[in-house]
Amino acid sequence: MGPVRGEDAAVIRFSDGFLVTQSMRVITGTKRAGYLAIHVASNSIAVRGARPRWFLLAVFLPTWFSEAYKVEFFEDMKRALNEVGGVVVGGFAETAEVAKPLIAVTAMGYTKTRVILTRDARIGDLVYVVGKVAGEGVGVIAWDFEEKLLEEGISKEVVNAAKELIHEVSVVDVALEIADYVNTMHNAVEGGILQALREVAIASGSAVSINKERVQLEEPVRTIASRVNVDPLRLLSGGCIVVTVPPSNQREFEKVVEGLGKPFSLIGQVVEGRGEVLVNDGGGVEVIKDDLVDDIYKLWRQLGRG
Repeated sequence: MGPVRGEDAAVIRFSDGFLVTQSMRVITGTKRAGYLAIHVASNSIAVRGARPRWFLLAVFLPTWFSEAYKVEFFEDMKRALNEVGGVVVGGFAETAEVAKPLIAVTAMGYTKTRVILTRDARIGDLVYVVGKVAGEGVGVIAWDFEEKLLEEGISKEVVNAAKELIHEVSVVDVALEIADYVNTMHNAVEGGILQALREVAIASGSAVSINKERVQLEEPVRTIASRVNVDPLRLLSGGCIVVTVPPSNQREFEKVVEGLGKPFSLIGQVVEGRGEVLVNDGGGVEVIKDDLVDDIYKLWRQLGRG
């Protein structure tokens, strides 16, 4: 599997298994950027059914970063590597004239079992969201714009709860546990769950129909997204995966996810189509036919942090 639209990672066959690898530019804010970079890249390997093991990094830190910021950045990265059981095997880091950390990560994993492909979603599959929708995006907002949120009247308690969502961004273990029950999994990163669903639809040559009201949102996500005028369904959602499940596997799938303690929602179904996402909000149906730009960019432009 080489570069194909909608697929999370490349797959290279070896004599006894498959190397799964992906290179990605990780979209983050300033704080906790190193932590997020490792976990977001790891998730893209795990949704293929492989455990992430090895990482190559290209890191550009702002020239205004103090030594304390630099130490914090790499300590956060080390913490994330320990959490996923990975190791950095190469790369480089330097300072540059950038507004916030710019990070490119190549992550690799190896599996001797089934590799899960985005294109394998089938018409009639049930569509689930597993994890906390927009948790990553709202966590980034809370860390980087705490003063702004407090000025907007959001309580310190809600801001702190949003910050903690950053530490729930990994879906590695849950992805590997549910792999036997799904047709496909896709990491929801830039563009949020709607863009992830769009990529599933494109790769599988189908459409995805969802009920927006079934998407569960944490209270800090609802509060902050509403106050800063971003759509949580179009917001960074590392820590969240969209999954398609054959109806025959529904009971077993839900039992496993419940046992893992991860929030999940049954939000729709795979239907016939040509790459569309059909979003029913109770008052009508929005048809998404084009790729989405993440709402985090809109916020950064408004606040002068782009």
